Amino acid sequence: MKHLTSLFLIAAICLLTYSCNTFSEKESPKELDKDLEAYRHTLPAYQWLENGANYSNKVYQDSAFYHFNHQLENKNYEEAAIYLIAYGNALDRNIHFDRLYFNSCRNFYNSHKDKISSESQSYLCYYLGAQSYFNHDLDPSFEWFKKGIALKPKSKSHKQIVGFTNFALAQNYSLLRDFENTEKHLIAALRIFEEIGDVKNQGTVYLLLHDIFVKTSALAEAEKNLEKGLQIVKKQGSKSLTFSAYSLYVNFNIAKADTLGAIKYIDSMAIQAKTYPEINNYHKAVLNQLLAFKHIAQREDKEALDYLKIAREMTDQSNSLDLQMRTLFQEIMYAEIFDKPLKNPEEAEAFYNEIAAEEEPNIQFMTQLGSGLHTYYSKKGDYKKANTYASFILRNQDKESKALINGKLFELERKFKTEQKEKKILLQEKQLQSQKELIVTLGVGAVFLILLFVILIIWNKNRSIVREKLLAENFTSLLLSKTEEERKRIASDLHDSVSNELVNLRHALESNSSKFSAKIDTILEEVRNISRNLSPTLFDKLGLKLSIEQLTDRAQNQHRFLLTSEVDYNGDLSNTVELQLFRIIQEATTNMMKHAEALAGKITITEDAKFVYAEIKDNGKGFDADSMLKKGNCFGLLNITERTKFINGTVRFKSTNTGTVINITIPK
Repeated sequence: MKHLTSLFLIAAICLLTYSCNTFSEKESPKELDKDLEAYRHTLPAYQWLENGANYSNKVYQDSAFYHFNHQLENKNYEEAAIYLIAYGNALDRNIHFDRLYFNSCRNFYNSHKDKISSESQSYLCYYLGAQSYFNHDLDPSFEWFKKGIALKPKSKSHKQIVGFTNFALAQNYSLLRDFENTEKHLIAALRIFEEIGDVKNQGTVYLLLHDIFVKTSALAEAEKNLEKGLQIVKKQGSKSLTFSAYSLYVNFNIAKADTLGAIKYIDSMAIQAKTYPEINNYHKAVLNQLLAFKHIAQREDKEALDYLKIAREMTDQSNSLDLQMRTLFQEIMYAEIFDKPLKNPEEAEAFYNEIAAEEEPNIQFMTQLGSGLHTYYSKKGDYKKANTYASFILRNQDKESKALINGKLFELERKFKTEQKEKKILLQEKQLQSQKELIVTLGVGAVFLILLFVILIIWNKNRSIVREKLLAENFTSLLLSKTEEERKRIASDLHDSVSNELVNLRHALESNSSKFSAKIDTILEEVRNISRNLSPTLFDKLGLKLSIEQLTDRAQNQHRFLLTSEVDYNGDLSNTVELQLFRIIQEATTNMMKHAEALAGKITITEDAKFVYAEIKDNGKGFDADSMLKKGNCFGLLNITERTKFINGTVRFKSTNTGTVINITIPK
């Protein structure tokens, strides 16, 4: 079975991502102070959409485009891009081409790339390149990937996606057998993964470096990189990458004509698959192909045919040329070993001619296909066609011998350079050792004293910080609690005393003067308003939702201000937290009506499994939130901020000359 030495292509190695803060809606995007990756996970439904396992759900696509279009309609371009990133991640995990996603993502990028962060641009370029790759369209795949790495990264997550993109570019160059550029981009990816401490994907790079050395017949270098990659991914506990590494070991042993070694790792893959419940269809198909190979090698006809049928069914259901080629090779080998007629010679010839027509045809694949077609046409008696394939195989033998020699020379040259470098480093280390010993001896005492002094300072400082923090939290809690008690007391006094007296006065004057009666009605209404503002009527009984509806009704009826609300909340917060949230909303709407010069406003409350989200927005003139908070002379904003801190929430102010949006996030 020597002609099978390069039967298997490298298994598709799925990079484990990752799957990021809002930007100004109408201004040129600026890099955010916060981590964009962390912000992405705070958006509604993002985590569900990012999960590749949910892609098969029938509502997935509708849900993804609902959130994307909603953000796009509101001109929240950064958030719209983030939902495309979640969608792209799910497709990447499933190795699937989605034309609707591809077209929507491409149109959005071309129209709005200047309005989103450079990190989001890199993510979208990566997914557009990956989608082009899944659609077997390499030219645009190269273009998108190169756009993605052209943007200078600043954050860790941005550096990581640039690393992934370099890795993907390397895979593209590997398909074209441009191993110089393949190695260049793999090394670039490795440097990035080392810089950000992404150990798992360092292992992924070593696995693909192994494949380069296999294809250039440098087997010693290939084995070294494969072993390094396997140890990393096993230590990191990545079942997907460990499975891929075992498949590469199968390929490597076949390249060495070690069939028993290949079967050993096929058995390891089968065991690994049982502990890998989320195994994707691509890996399932690869496993069935390799199990078919095992039984073919062991001359077990029935078992080989059973696995081959399963592999063919899975291949036909997929959109992967790689799987089609793999399955076809297994079928050719099965027909040759068991002296069976080749069932699909037309498909084999079509693949052969397609590969031969490429600018740089894959000689190994042509040899595999040509061998099977030569055997088929020889048995059929079509010696003219059989001789055509035989001639190609003979011509290629010299080329394979030269490639093997070049691989050995490469290994020797690399070994020589490594030894020279090691000798030079050893000499330098000896020269530095004596100097280090002296410096260490003198420095140890000084460092010990300095460290002791620093530890004492830090310990005292930490004690002070903890004490001050505790005092501040107690003060805030007491202040807010006492404020609410005082408000309720005042409200009760106004209602029970002042209000009743005015009612009595009104009855006394009714018969004498309608003017006094109207004036007293006005005073009564004002007292009732004060009472409601100080303590919402029956808040404990009505709850948050109805209290907000009362607030919007009063704004429209009494102040002629268009204020609406949309509350999707089931009451998972405590009464204390609900009351503080209502006070925050009350403060925000008061500021809106007094200072914003707005025509309308809206209050929105939503929730997910972990958080409750409140949004108060208007179409007013806006303000500089950062500047006002720094000055400390804006009681309204400080009141909102302190109340939010008290209930362990976070607040974000976003204000432009077209309106203000206040976002509150509260943990359940």
